[in-house]
Amino acid sequence: MRNRGFTLIELMIVVAIMAILAAVAIPTYRDYIAKSRRAEARGQLLEVVQYMQRFYSQNDRYDQDRSGTAAAVPAAMVRVPREAASGAETYGISFTATPTISTFSVQAVPRTGGPMASDGCGSFSVDNVGRRSVTGVLSVTDCWK
Repeated sequence: MRNRGFTLIELMIVVAIMAILAAVAIPTYRDYIAKSRRAEARGQLLEVVQYMQRFYSQNDRYDQDRSGTAAAVPAAMVRVPREAASGAETYGISFTATPTISTFSVQAVPRTGGPMASDGCGSFSVDNVGRRSVTGVLSVTDCWK
């Protein structure tokens, strides 16, 4: 009667193959998730820019509305992703400085201790004329694509 089953060598080969696949798949997956989080932050940042352009067309200035109320990033747009509970967001969106009559600049800053805190792109920013920048070690071209 012949014993049926796997030898230790066969099992070790399967384990080695699985380890190689995991070594390739896990970093690729992490890169994919980081790219999708960056894209979400960029998209929402550009929505804020559009909001500010509409604000300007209604008020003829970026800093305040016709009644004198200071411009602010809408509360629904300050967290990325929007539906994230406080503390669970990946980026926070705010003005880089107080808007002036004719200029503004908004930024998406990775949350401290969050999954994007050590991302190579750092913070994203864009101003009223569409100039884009990043604070990280990667280039603007790499981060804004």
